[in-house]
Amino acid sequence: MSDFLSKINPFYKFIFIIIFATGLTFWHTFWVNVLVFGVSMGLLLVGARWNQFLKALKFMIPISFIAFSLFMSGVLFGADTSSELGSLTFESTQNGLNMAVRVYAFAGLGLLLALTTDSYDLVKSMQKDGKLPRKFAYGMLAAVNLLPHIRDEYRKARLAFMVRGEKLSLLSIKPIFSMLVNCFQWSETLSIAMFSKGFHED
Repeated sequence: MSDFLSKINPFYKFIFIIIFATGLTFWHTFWVNVLVFGVSMGLLLVGARWNQFLKALKFMIPISFIAFSLFMSGVLFGADTSSELGSLTFESTQNGLNMAVRVYAFAGLGLLLALTTDSYDLVKSMQKDGKLPRKFAYGMLAAVNLLPHIRDEYRKARLAFMVRGEKLSLLSIKPIFSMLVNCFQWSETLSIAMFSKGFHED
């Protein structure tokens, strides 16, 4: 694989995909969405590293679940349904397929940008080529840098509750609340650091 997608200017790649995705929202043709998804995955196959392509395939698992859910919604509650739970008709099946492939199309564009663009390079490019003010670029870099710490903080909070003998489900909000408390403290520290570096309104 040539990995040429990672060498494209991040800012221009970001702008192109955003504009293209915005235009795609007004395109409801089945084959257009299939083509967009196919081209996106093809570009990842030939223009990204092998581990990036494998990561894209892993992301396809939850994306496929969402697409299947929308397909069933379109089939059961689409056009020309005659019963309370809907009925299988050509129109409802077509509606479900259109909804499913749109998920794949937008997911393909998102993966094309996310997996081949370094977040630090994107912010730097936005400042250099997009004329993004320094204080916004600094704030975005700080947020990107905090993401792994937020994930670690959530794991520590879950572990702390488990050590105390409390059983937590995947949807439990207790560790999330503890994580958010620390995040607010980090934001205060970050704002003080930004002010000390001269990133303020005056």
